[in-house]
Amino acid sequence: AALMKIEPRMERHPGVERFLRGYIVAVLTIAALGASGWWAATGALGPALQVLTSVLVVSCPCAVGIALPLADAVAAGRLRHSGVFVREPGLWNRLLAVRKILFDKTGTLTLETVALRNPAALDALAAADRETLLALVRENPHPVSSALRHALLASGVRWNGGDLPLPHEVVGHGLELTHAGAIWRLGRPGWHTPVSARPGDAVFSRNGTVLATFHFAEAPRADAVAEIAALRRSGYAIHLLSGDRPEKAAAMADALGIPDAHGGLTPEEKAAWVEAHDRRDTLMIGDGANDSLAFDRAYCTGTPTVERGLLEHKADFYFLGRTLSGIRRLLAVTRARRRTVRRVIGFSIAYNAIAVGLSLAGLMNPLLAAVIMPISSLISLAIVFTSLREDSGIARVRRRTDRASAPLPPV
Repeated sequence: AALMKIEPRMERHPGVERFLRGYIVAVLTIAALGASGWWAATGALGPALQVLTSVLVVSCPCAVGIALPLADAVAAGRLRHSGVFVREPGLWNRLLAVRKILFDKTGTLTLETVALRNPAALDALAAADRETLLALVRENPHPVSSALRHALLASGVRWNGGDLPLPHEVVGHGLELTHAGAIWRLGRPGWHTPVSARPGDAVFSRNGTVLATFHFAEAPRADAVAEIAALRRSGYAIHLLSGDRPEKAAAMADALGIPDAHGGLTPEEKAAWVEAHDRRDTLMIGDGANDSLAFDRAYCTGTPTVERGLLEHKADFYFLGRTLSGIRRLLAVTRARRRTVRRVIGFSIAYNAIAVGLSLAGLMNPLLAAVIMPISSLISLAIVFTSLREDSGIARVRRRTDRASAPLPPV
C-alpha cells in the first residue's frame, strides 16, 4: 500500500511550451500578413477579415499542446496495468538513447529471498552470540539479513528488547554494532576480517575474529533467462555489477546468459564503472543502498519492488512482481510512444499546412473553420489512443513472460 502512494513527479514540458509560444506568434503573424495582403489587393475590409478570422480559427496547436502530454499519460497508464510505474516524465526520451542495461544481482536478477545453506553455523554459535546476531539483522531489509533473521527465530532465538544499540549499516560492506567494549560485524568477507581460502557469502565477527561464515543459495527470477535473451536480441548490451564474490557473480551470469559480469564491487566501484563506460546510454537496474551511487551516475534508473524497496523514491521507474518483464514492457511502450508522437506531429503539420493554405487563398470561411478545427483535434486524440493501444509487440512481451513462470534452480 505504501508503494501506491509514490506519485509520479509532475514535470513541465519546456519543449511543448516553447513550441506553443512560437506557434502562437507564427499564427498571429501569418493571419496579420494574409489579412493585410487581401486588403491591399482588394481594397475591401470584408475579405481581409474573413482571411484573418479563418486562419485564427482553423489553426490548431492540439497536436503538441494536448495530444503529446496525453500520449505520456496514456503510455504511463498502459504500463501501470502491467505493474510498471513511471515517476519521471522526462524518462521517455532518455530511454530511447539506452544501449546498455546494467543489473545488480542480489534482489534484482534474483528473488528478494535467499536460503541459508549451512544452518549448522548458527547452531555452533554461543547463545549470547546468536542474540547479538539477531540484534544486528532484526530490522535490516537485505535478503541476507532476512534469511538469518528467519533462521534465528526458527531456532528459538528471541529478541528481548535489551539495551543493545541499533546497528549501523556501512553501505556496501555490512552491519556493525558496538556493545560491551566489542565491535560486532556481519558483512562481506574481508571487511575487518581475514579472507579464508574458501570465503563464504557473509561473515559474522567480533573484534575482527570470525565467529561464523554463512553460505546462501539464490534463486534467479523465473523469467530472467528469457528476458535477458530477449533484451540481447533487441540489441542491448547486458552487464552484471555485483558486490557479491566474483565467482558467485560469474556463476549467476553464466546461468542467465549474461556475457559480462563484475563481482566484488563496492558502491564507489559500481559508480566508477558506470562513469567510465559512457553513462549517457545506460539504464541501471538495482534495488539496494549499494546501488545508490551508481544510480546517481546512470542516465536512466529502475528498481524492482515486491514488498518494500530502498530505491523506488530515487528511481525513474519501478516495477512490481517477481519477474523482469516490466523492463521490456517499458521499452516497448517507449517505442510505441515515439511512433505516436511522430504520427501526431505529421498529422498536425499536414492539417495546418492545408487548412491555413486554404484560408490564405480565401477558400475557407470562419464557420467552416470552426467546424474543421475541433474535428482535427479529435483526430489528433484518436491517433494517440489507437497508436498506444496494446499492440501485438507489447502483447507478445506479456504472453512470453507470463509463460516463463517455472522457477530456475538456485545458484
